[in-house]
Amino acid sequence: MKAEAADFKVSVLVTFYNQEKYVDKALESIVSQETDFNVKIMVGDDGSSDRTRDIVNEWIVRYPGRIELYVMQRDSGPHTPGFRASRNRLELLKKVNTEYFIYLDGDDYFTSADKLQRQADILDKEENRDCIACGHNSYRLYTDGRKDPATDPGLPECKLTASEFWKKHYIHTDTLMIRSWIKDLIDYRLLENSFNDVMITYSAVQYGKIYYYPEYQSVYLQTNNGIWTGGDTVVNMIRVMMFYDIALMINPKMKYQSLCRFGFAWEELFKVRRSIDTLQLGAYINEAKEKGLRTALRWCSYQRLKVLGKMALHIEVLRVKCTAFFFRRFISL
Repeated sequence: MKAEAADFKVSVLVTFYNQEKYVDKALESIVSQETDFNVKIMVGDDGSSDRTRDIVNEWIVRYPGRIELYVMQRDSGPHTPGFRASRNRLELLKKVNTEYFIYLDGDDYFTSADKLQRQADILDKEENRDCIACGHNSYRLYTDGRKDPATDPGLPECKLTASEFWKKHYIHTDTLMIRSWIKDLIDYRLLENSFNDVMITYSAVQYGKIYYYPEYQSVYLQTNNGIWTGGDTVVNMIRVMMFYDIALMINPKMKYQSLCRFGFAWEELFKVRRSIDTLQLGAYINEAKEKGLRTALRWCSYQRLKVLGKMALHIEVLRVKCTAFFFRRFISL
């Protein structure tokens, strides 16, 4: 019998694209969770051409009423890295009807059977009503077997404010259980192509603190074909600059925290400035124009700037570098 929506407390939003060899690991790590509540699995497939959907359907047969599959149609034209992944996540979020949700990329997986129970218990406590999300540490696992912490292992169990988190901390998005009511407060149009990784977390912390504990309860797989790890440096940094602009639009009062978070992108773009090819950045230029992302647009159009325009941007890089260093080192925001 299919469980009713009220029977579920947590939704795990899993996103796949041509990841047939990872499906079993990801889904097994969810169904093996030991909880006193029901967990819904919502799978968003980004139009895979391999056996990803076939394998998901096999899991649906094995666990009727617990797993839902939503497929984004994919045409034969070019696709902009990150844009479709963002829309896949947002489309899943719109369908959430449980108290909490958590994202899981298709090649990542949970490693502790009590993870979801522990996070829900923390968020359920009255003294933690000021927390919008609960997260933990995660291992980055590389293809050669190496692993390192995703979050600074020196960060103790604590509650992080939006300012504290955005200024200097990283908590992998796939570790975060989030209160589902934020889905009604997100600017879907502004974030339609940028709802990835830190921008998901940034959207959440506008409405509360993050409860963090340092145990490692998931794996963040580092492959060479991910949106970030397989991406071109210029494209990656342009995308980060778009995140910077969007962060300021979401909360202009956190300008200096955003400089601390994204200042590195200014420096990296300066280093590769001669490789910025306006003709290859058409989708990003269109996105920047449509959303009013002024800083990203300046960098996308670098080769077309006059000498004075380039000099002004170079000076801005130095100013950003000094400002970020100063606030990160000396100012408590």
